[in-house]
Amino acid sequence: MSEHHEPERGAVDPAAADPAAAAAATVAPAAALPGTADADGWRRMHPLSPLLRGGLALVVVAGIIIANFRDRFVEFFFADRFFGEDSSSELMSEPDAIDYIFERGLLLVVLGGILAIVLVIVVFSWVSWRFTTYRLGSEAVEARNGVLFRNHRRAPLERIQSVNLQRPMLARALGLTKIQVVTGGQGGTVELAYLGHRDAKTVREQILRRAAEKRRGDEAAALPITEIQAPGAVGYDGYVHAPDTAGLAGRAQEFADSDVDPEAIAANALVKVPVGRLVGSIALSWEAVSLVIVVVVLVVGGAIIEPAIIIAVIPMLIVMAGIMIGQFNKGFNFMLSRGRDTVRTGAGLTSTMTETIPFGRIHAVVAQQPLFWRPLGWWKVRITTAGHSAAQAGQNASQNVVLPVGTEADVLRVIDTLLPGLGDDEAEIAGLRDGLTGPATGYLRAGRRSGWVLWLGRRRAGLKIEGLGSEDATLRIRRGVMTRTLSIMPIVRTQSVQLRRPLVHRMLGLASIQAHTLLGPVQMTMRGLDLGSARAAFDALSAAVLRIQGAEAARLARAHAVAMAAPAVRETAGVAEPPAVADAVSPAVADAAVEAHVAAVEAHVDAAPPSSPGRHAE
Repeated sequence: MSEHHEPERGAVDPAAADPAAAAAATVAPAAALPGTADADGWRRMHPLSPLLRGGLALVVVAGIIIANFRDRFVEFFFADRFFGEDSSSELMSEPDAIDYIFERGLLLVVLGGILAIVLVIVVFSWVSWRFTTYRLGSEAVEARNGVLFRNHRRAPLERIQSVNLQRPMLARALGLTKIQVVTGGQGGTVELAYLGHRDAKTVREQILRRAAEKRRGDEAAALPITEIQAPGAVGYDGYVHAPDTAGLAGRAQEFADSDVDPEAIAANALVKVPVGRLVGSIALSWEAVSLVIVVVVLVVGGAIIEPAIIIAVIPMLIVMAGIMIGQFNKGFNFMLSRGRDTVRTGAGLTSTMTETIPFGRIHAVVAQQPLFWRPLGWWKVRITTAGHSAAQAGQNASQNVVLPVGTEADVLRVIDTLLPGLGDDEAEIAGLRDGLTGPATGYLRAGRRSGWVLWLGRRRAGLKIEGLGSEDATLRIRRGVMTRTLSIMPIVRTQSVQLRRPLVHRMLGLASIQAHTLLGPVQMTMRGLDLGSARAAFDALSAAVLRIQGAEAARLARAHAVAMAAPAVRETAGVAEPPAVADAVSPAVADAAVEAHVAAVEAHVDAAPPSSPGRHAE
């Protein structure tokens, strides 16, 4: 069962029954943007950010000093205990760099050199900080850095795929946070490193709000950017702290901030992963099981053939232990929540990562169930998005994960959160359950001879176009033996459709169908279909893609035309200004107000004569 987080100790004002109103109660009053802007709106990062960017050089210098004094420390305290009374003098007699410095009287020179290196590092870090700025405009997020070679990166608001907050351990201790603005395309990431944690959350909210307004075309209804503020810190127990807490208490709250949307807490709309389940999933993962098998083989081989073989286990254990600790660190305190315009995931023990993805940026979803998770009914969910697929090719198992481990009920809630409209009624839920663990009713099954190419996977393999008559139709493919999967892709996200007949398929009278989307962990491929069935499915899928994407393109063109015509329509026909919707209003009321305004503009555009300004954009 998924864990429904119940706020405690008055985490949300009981009087604020509406989630948005509850969240509004935790928002700080209007304030200036973080930092001091110049005439063009450029602002600097946090003054402590050079410690995290140029501080690595200081760590190296300190490491060299500590490494040289380490032997002296051991000799002074432990030589007599472990090596005998005379060992200390023998060890001290061995020449080293420290002896050379003292014998030559170079102590002051060395200390002066170290101080000069530190000063140079500090000066260069300060100069780099002075030349590192960012700006949030009405069209894009921009960042500039570099002294000798200037670098200017720009992320258009309409192309933003996600906005992430990264907090390494040292940054958390200093109260700093790095913002990653991810866009589609190779290297399409703008980094703001670093801002104060509260300031970073505020800038993220401003970016997401402006991007959502840009997509909806209602910039005219936007609040002033200074009135868009982030809520207070949220504890692990769901308690929402006041946003203006100062001093040591405020720093502690920021360090432990789980960064969950208060609206999701008030609406009880969280998906969480208990620590015990996370540990169990790591212990039953393919990596852990493979490690156990290899260790047993090596130990038995060492006992029978050569004991030295057992030594080979040590580096393998170290590597696998590091991988498992990393998986635990990245999955600890995992939470997924749904906001008004975005989906947010967050997790981390020492270093935390919060990813906020706007609706419509998720291209495909896959639920995976490894063999050893099957008795417990556990699943993992991953997604394909433009930013990750271009930057990491989507192949890293730790990337694109939106549910590290969860039950079937968790998977259904996550799919409904990621792809609104799927899983929101009993029929949809039954269809998803049927695809996950059921008999796959209505799925196009693999051909009779497909056992030669699918082996044991023939029984599970299937393809289905769900909701073929609607614009929300999805392509669903299930397959797998050792790891069961159910892949779902909205047809509107399809890049192309391909029917393939490799050599073995041609010999057996079979074919495969692949729907191409962005490169990522979700592969929409169905192999082993009978040729006639594959051709019929290919034709149906191609027709659905053309119809749905054509309707989507017409809708976007219509929205753009209305947005362009709206100022002229208001001026000539007296249509009211777009409603300025307050944050305290519920999402349903806000959406209804905006839709009513758009409908009024559309009605006048349709009724306007060709020479009217309402027809200008068309």
